[in-house]
Amino acid sequence: MKLRTLLGGAVSFAVLFSATGGDLTVPTFSGGYAQAQEEKKPQKPRTVKVQAMKKPTFERLTAAQAAIELKDYATADIQLREGLADKKTNEYEKASMWMTYAYLFAEQENYNGAITAFQNAIGLSNPDEGIGLPPGQVISTKYNLGQLYMVVERYQDAINILEEWRREAETVTAGALVLLSNAYFQIEQYRTAIPLVIEAIDLELEPREPWYQLLLAAYFELEDYVAGADLLEVMVDLFPTKKTYFIQLAALYGELNRDDDSFAMLVMADRQGFLTEESELVRMARMYMFQETPIKAAGIINRGFKDKSVKRTPDHLEILANAYFNSREFGKAIPPLKEAADLSDKGKLSYRLGQAYLQDEKWADAEAALGKSLDKKGLTKDEEGMVWMLIGITQLERDRFTAARRSMRRATNYKNTKSDAEKWIRFLDQKIAFAGL
Repeated sequence: MKLRTLLGGAVSFAVLFSATGGDLTVPTFSGGYAQAQEEKKPQKPRTVKVQAMKKPTFERLTAAQAAIELKDYATADIQLREGLADKKTNEYEKASMWMTYAYLFAEQENYNGAITAFQNAIGLSNPDEGIGLPPGQVISTKYNLGQLYMVVERYQDAINILEEWRREAETVTAGALVLLSNAYFQIEQYRTAIPLVIEAIDLELEPREPWYQLLLAAYFELEDYVAGADLLEVMVDLFPTKKTYFIQLAALYGELNRDDDSFAMLVMADRQGFLTEESELVRMARMYMFQETPIKAAGIINRGFKDKSVKRTPDHLEILANAYFNSREFGKAIPPLKEAADLSDKGKLSYRLGQAYLQDEKWADAEAALGKSLDKKGLTKDEEGMVWMLIGITQLERDRFTAARRSMRRATNYKNTKSDAEKWIRFLDQKIAFAGL
């Protein structure tokens, strides 16, 4: 059993950030020029002289951000280009320009452009020398860059920058661990992905459901069904309204030969109204048969027929007939078996229908059904011999001795019925002689 990734590829920039708990951090410059200057003060104990942002640069950045908010992307681009082209612009100012460019590109869903902008901002920065962005902003930008690599499916690049970020960051959140785990999952390094998402789940009081799904997908990819079953037991308890987990857990129990547990899980799912698909109902009916509760199997199939979730195919009708047979309700078994036989071009169903009529002592119906089985395909040679002998019995029961003898004579042509058919012929010869036929 293989389960492809439940999270899938990142559909959108916003969706990815939401799933991982991240936020794209770009400078807003909303606190005024003095605040921007204040943010560049170095942290103690080491004193490093940092670059300053000049007023013209601050004004350009503020104008660019305002234009982005108004979706006036052309004006924002002009402001940023002018700032980068200004020969007086230092590395800190240029890095800030590129950070705002990343925001501009992301707003237009140009994620490759945003990646390049972030790379340029980081490339211009040397926090130890006070050049470019301050240390904290360089670190957060690396995380943003990792998120963008995930969006454009550059998973190895995402791993490289996120592992670098993880070594430098003071705090690694659960969402960040899941993001990194997802990156490893995408390049099929499932054994590396698993401990990361487990650590994330352990960090949170209320872990997100997609995190459990990611972990489950990794177990399935490794075909570690024992761990998968253990996890699904937790997920069924945490998310009791999710049908998928009940069905998956029942299937895993089946893979692990825990048939009773698989059956119990399906019964629980059915009681909650989860079993609505044809395959689910048919499987449930088969399991009731296996558990020797055929009347419940009949109820499941009839329910599916009634609400039209189960098609009236020969196979499904045969299941219903078998359920009635095993419940010893032979009269109820015949109608679905006849319907199945009429729909099928295989002889076995007509053969079984003939046997059912025999049990019900409906000799003419039995002969007709058995005759049809010979006209259809699929009977073995042994079955053909038995059919001729049973046809002979139906004819005998109606005192059609000559016809019965002919049928028994046909049965002697088959190895498995030759001996019994010859005995019947001797008996019929006595009947014919006595009757003077």
